Amino acid sequence: MAKRNIKVEDLRAFKFVSDPQISPDGSRIAFVYSEIDHEEDKYQRHIWFAETSTGKLTQFTYGPGADTYPRWSPDGKKLLFLSNGRQPDKKTQLYVINLGGGEAQLVADTENGVSSPAWSPDGKSLLFTSKVWTEEKPESDVKRITRIRYKFNNVGFFEGRRTHLFTVKPGAKPKQLTKGEYDVNNPKWSQDGKGITFITNMEPDQDTSKVNDIYRIPAKGGDPEKLTDSKYNISNHSHSPDGEYIAYVGTDRPEELAVDLDLFKMKIGGKPKCLTDGFNRSLGMGMGSDLRVASPDDGPVWSSDGKYIYFSTSDTPYCNLYRINTSSKKLETLVTGKSVDGVSVSDNGLIAYNAMNSLEPCELYLYDGAEKKLSDFNKKLLDKLTLSAPEHFTFQNRLGRTVDGWIMKPTGWKKGEKYPCVLEMHGGPRGIYGEGIFQEFQLLAAEGWVVIYTNPRGSAGYEEEYTQEVMRHYGEVDYDDFMDFTDEAIKQYPWIDENRLGLTGGSYGGYTTNWIIGHTDRFKAAVTCRSIANWLSKFGVSDIGFMQPESISGAKTYWGDDLLEQMKRSPIYYVDRVKTPCLLIHSEQDYRCPMPEGEQWFTALKLNNVPTELIRFPDENHELSRSGKPKHREERFQHILRWFREYL
Repeated sequence: MAKRNIKVEDLRAFKFVSDPQISPDGSRIAFVYSEIDHEEDKYQRHIWFAETSTGKLTQFTYGPGADTYPRWSPDGKKLLFLSNGRQPDKKTQLYVINLGGGEAQLVADTENGVSSPAWSPDGKSLLFTSKVWTEEKPESDVKRITRIRYKFNNVGFFEGRRTHLFTVKPGAKPKQLTKGEYDVNNPKWSQDGKGITFITNMEPDQDTSKVNDIYRIPAKGGDPEKLTDSKYNISNHSHSPDGEYIAYVGTDRPEELAVDLDLFKMKIGGKPKCLTDGFNRSLGMGMGSDLRVASPDDGPVWSSDGKYIYFSTSDTPYCNLYRINTSSKKLETLVTGKSVDGVSVSDNGLIAYNAMNSLEPCELYLYDGAEKKLSDFNKKLLDKLTLSAPEHFTFQNRLGRTVDGWIMKPTGWKKGEKYPCVLEMHGGPRGIYGEGIFQEFQLLAAEGWVVIYTNPRGSAGYEEEYTQEVMRHYGEVDYDDFMDFTDEAIKQYPWIDENRLGLTGGSYGGYTTNWIIGHTDRFKAAVTCRSIANWLSKFGVSDIGFMQPESISGAKTYWGDDLLEQMKRSPIYYVDRVKTPCLLIHSEQDYRCPMPEGEQWFTALKLNNVPTELIRFPDENHELSRSGKPKHREERFQHILRWFREYL
């Protein structure tokens, strides 16, 4: 069968695998299978099973909405999961189903939905978190704001509500265990079932503090007890099988910029010990892709005997699966050559995970001493398509540092011809390119354009020093690396038409797009997505803007003597220099790089007579390109292609 180029509409045919959870006895893997319902313009998500001995795949849940977050009971006879399509209000609620037969039982039905559920060690109770009103729910729709942290991208406004801890026995009413002005994150049962630990910040300055602590509360209720000493920023944790230790991911340098997250082991009541102090890579860094459903990060995964902890993180160009000995700190790489996401381990040591590469979205894998691929949901589609395989190359930037880069030939490439080229730039700046598939890149290549991309200084997947080099120097070292990379690509691949260059990026990549066209005219067309134009305005309207001043320029604030420094790092300061036709794509519910950033850039470009358009996507947020409504994602592709066809 003759192959064809990829099309925008092929988004509808891709299948997505995420959140693999292997049963305690290792016989089955529960995972989330997602596909697009084009007519309804939404994602259908259901739970499937894979038999580890035979590889047999079967769908387990059906119906409307999204079934996610499968978790086995300790005896492997029941499964809890979250679903948002089984109740009229469409909130995500908690269900339990007996695997021996019967219908799913609604266990918790809360006003604001359920998250982070987990079984008690005896399998008789469950915990979960839910947002609750800390004061009486207001009758008015007028919002009274008292905190800096009152909204979050993809969540919305939550002022007046906090995330708190509940326990419930199936058939009984949930019991709220925590209350007050703090949020419960990453709750875990103690191994004896008598306590629950969680991560939070109860400091008086919690809105601006970068510290998180682990607390413990009796499972029957009571006052939380702090187990750590307020010197760490902790992201997640888990208990050792014997109940004596807690492993957590975090840093003991919370006030420093762009520090690595390490793995710590702490005896309860004792001092933590860093297990990854010789690793020099940050834990929890996933690979970029626009054809991926991310798996929840529940925390470090222990082996049943407590000798090992398993985790995945990026080490360019892969996201590897690692195992570390909790006593000797010996680190082993179990799986490499692709990007691993979502890891779970059975009592007998079998490992389930997802993995993708630059030509295939995530599929389900099993590791039992050797890697076994269990699913191939996208084979039927991929067998029809001619895709461009990225070619890796390196170059020396102006400081002599080796930097990674990739080039994708246009499909139908012929020797002796020259081709237009598009520079793609990731977000972050602690994003990462490597073994991850992008439909956007493949669409550009299918149009007959070269695609180049790199991990400039500031990217993840490298030693900490590399990641930190962009800190306090936005618009300097990153700009230099992008220009050096473009020069080197043209030098190494003379079939690139240096007179027909385009560039695009999103979030921080949108910032660099705006910055670059204010500092050079070498690019003939630009597409800037969910971008940043003005650090002074972003500081007050973004959900994280108030946390960023020092990372941009080294200035500590956005006012007084620091104001000009921050303004000089803003693309809008140089907008009068822009000549490159620029398309803006922005989501109206983006709270990370809010809509005013796109509006300012568009208005300034228009007033300076630069060819420009602003494409506004209603009811979308910062995640449009990865998880927005399917029809909107397709329309976004169409606008990008249209702009480059016109100006490149």
